[in-house]
Amino acid sequence: MAVTVAERCRVDTAPHPVLRVYSAGNFGEIAPQRLSPLSWSLVGRPMELGTRVFVSTILRDPVWATGSHYVFTGYFNCRPYHNLSAYCHIAEHVDLLTPEDVTAAYFEGIEPPRTVLGRRPGRVSRNQAAYRMLRELVNLRPRVIELEQQVFDYENRVDDTMSAGTDWRIGELAEVGNTLLESAWHLHIIGTAGSIAADVLQRTAVNRLAAHSASILNWLKEPAELPWGPLVELAPIEGGPADFVRRPFYEVADAQAPWCDYTLPPMNAATAKNRDVVEVSPREALVGMQGALRGRAIDATVLFLGDVMALREHSKSLAMRLLHAHRRFVPRLAELRGLRADEWPYLAMPELRADTMPSRAELETRRLACEDALAIEMPDYLDQTPGAPERSQPMRRPRGVSAGVCDGVAMGLDEMPSAPGAILVCESADANIMPLLPFISAVVTARGSQYSHIAIICREVGIPAVVSHPLAAEIKSGQRVHVDGDKGEVRILD
Repeated sequence: MAVTVAERCRVDTAPHPVLRVYSAGNFGEIAPQRLSPLSWSLVGRPMELGTRVFVSTILRDPVWATGSHYVFTGYFNCRPYHNLSAYCHIAEHVDLLTPEDVTAAYFEGIEPPRTVLGRRPGRVSRNQAAYRMLRELVNLRPRVIELEQQVFDYENRVDDTMSAGTDWRIGELAEVGNTLLESAWHLHIIGTAGSIAADVLQRTAVNRLAAHSASILNWLKEPAELPWGPLVELAPIEGGPADFVRRPFYEVADAQAPWCDYTLPPMNAATAKNRDVVEVSPREALVGMQGALRGRAIDATVLFLGDVMALREHSKSLAMRLLHAHRRFVPRLAELRGLRADEWPYLAMPELRADTMPSRAELETRRLACEDALAIEMPDYLDQTPGAPERSQPMRRPRGVSAGVCDGVAMGLDEMPSAPGAILVCESADANIMPLLPFISAVVTARGSQYSHIAIICREVGIPAVVSHPLAAEIKSGQRVHVDGDKGEVRILD
C-alpha cells in the first residue's frame, strides 16, 4: 500500500537527538516575538509538513529526516525557530551546496553547527538531489499561479460567508483553508531552498566569467516582479486582496491579549511616492560590459535567481493572505463552538474544528503554561545539544546586501521622515515598511542576511542596505551615517 503524504509527514514533537541547534532565522525578523498556539498550528505545522514533503522529494525519504523525534520548525516557549542544523545538513546532500551557503543566505552568516550523521552522501547521490531540486523549481511557477487563483477564490468565499452570515459554511472554510495553507508553505519552502541553489549558481558563473566578481555581485541581484510594492499600493483598498498588509504578519490572534503585545505593527503612515525610473539599470550595464556570450550567460543566472526569489516572495504573500482570511472567520467559528474571545488562541486549528474540544480546565492549563513561557526571555539561537551553554550566541557577520553608497541622517522605525534622504536604522524590518522607502536613502539593521526580507525589498527598490551590523544598536536618531552596501561598511560621521 502506498504511503500517503500525511503518513509520511507525521509531525514529531521532540528535537532530533543529534541535529539540535535552532535559530530564529527569518522567523525572528518577520514573525511576532511569540506566537499563540492557534497561529503556530497555521504556520509551524504546515511549514513542517511542506518541508518534509520537499526533503522527501529531493532526497528520497532519508532516514534522518523521516524517523521519529525530529522537527524542522520548532516552537519553544511560544517562540518560533528553524532547525538550523537540519537545513545545513540538507545542503550536504545536494551538489554544489554547502552549510555555509545556508547560513549566509538565511541565518545571518553565522558558523554552521555540526551536522554530520555518518558518511557524507556520494557525488552521484548529490547530483541526483540537485536534479530533483531543479525539477521542483522548473515546476514552481505554474503551481504558484494556480494557487494564487485558489487563494483569490477562497478570499471571496470568506467574504461572502461573513457578509451573508451563513455560519454553516464556516467549517468548510476551515477545512479548505488548511489545505491551501499547506500548499502555500510547501511552495514557499521550495522557493526558499531553491533561492540558495540559484544564488550559488550565479556566484559560480560570475566568478568564472567576470573579473572582480566579488565587487559586482550585489549589483547583479535585482529580483524581478516582487509582489510587495504592488500589494502595498493596493493596501488602502478596504477589504481588497492586499488588506492583510495592514495587519501584523503571522499572528492571527493579533487583537487578543497577550498576543497583541508581541506583534510587529505595520508601518503604513507615510505615503508612497514613485522613485525615479532608471532607463538602464546597473545590472544591465555590468552585463553589457562582459561581452555577448559572457554577458548572456551571466544574465541567465541573474534572471533565474530573480525568478526563483519572486516565486518565493509570491508564495509567502499567498500564505499571509490565507492567514488574514483566517483572522476573519476564526473568531466567529470559536463563538459558534461556545468559546470565549480569550480562549480560542490556546487551541490548535484542528482542535477548533474537531467534534470534541479540550475542556475549559485544559484551556486554563494552557493559558497558564503560555503565561509562564512568555515570561522567559528566549534567545535567537537555541542550542539543545547536551552541555551547550544556556545562552550561547553566534557571532553575526555584517553584510552589504544591496549595492550603493550614501551618507544621511539616521532615523528609527517609530519616526516619520521629514524629507527624503534619511538612513533607516532598526533591529529588523519587513514588507510593512514599503511606504517609507521612497523617503529612505539606505537601511542598516542589527539582524538579517542576504535573503532577509528587508534585503530583498531594498534590492527591489534600489537603495543601499547593510544587515547584521553591530552599530545598528548604537546609532542614534539625528546622527549622520555613512553606509556602503557594497562592502558592508557603516560609519557614524558625527
